[in-house]
Amino acid sequence: MALFAAYETGLARRGGAPLISPRVVRAPGMPLAVIRIALGMAANGGFLFAMTLHVQGGLGYSPRRAGLTFVPTAVAFGVVGLNWQRLPGRWQAVVVPGGFLPAAASFAGTGLALRDGTDGGPWLLVGLTGSGAGLSFAYSPLLTRMLATVRQQDAADAGGVLVTAAQLGLLIGVAVFGAPCSWARRTVRCPVRGTPRTPCG
Repeated sequence: MALFAAYETGLARRGGAPLISPRVVRAPGMPLAVIRIALGMAANGGFLFAMTLHVQGGLGYSPRRAGLTFVPTAVAFGVVGLNWQRLPGRWQAVVVPGGFLPAAASFAGTGLALRDGTDGGPWLLVGLTGSGAGLSFAYSPLLTRMLATVRQQDAADAGGVLVTAAQLGLLIGVAVFGAPCSWARRTVRCPVRGTPRTPCG
């Protein structure tokens, strides 16, 4: 982020046409917002990828059933994203950092619910709903506030930077968490649907 900002600023000073306005990358809070969004989406991407491996490779779910498994996450994310502004002002000030706490707790709870290689039962629903709500609290208010702090003519550039951070975070999460998870599925013997321990892959 720092190198990109320095390059874009130097290009603008030389009379070039920077991809992103230097005002955007220097906007108050923008570097921290990029880091928070990237880390949050990395956790989300890694979690969803690992869950997909479990429900399809481990539990043998069909693509349709596997996709429907994540509906609670999507619904919770959408509901929170559309309604967080209804919270009292004093609560809105803490929802961004506070959103990571229920998300982390939900990730841990989901892992515990699935530790025996089962489908998690109702606790999986609780974990998936909590992760979606927590990540939405961490992402939606942050994106909205950062777009509100930049100049109107820079809003498109700011949105591009933040959305790019989210996409990169998802890719990094899949790569960082997906590689060891894929390796573990091929080398570790784990229980599937209560049967004797069999290769995860």
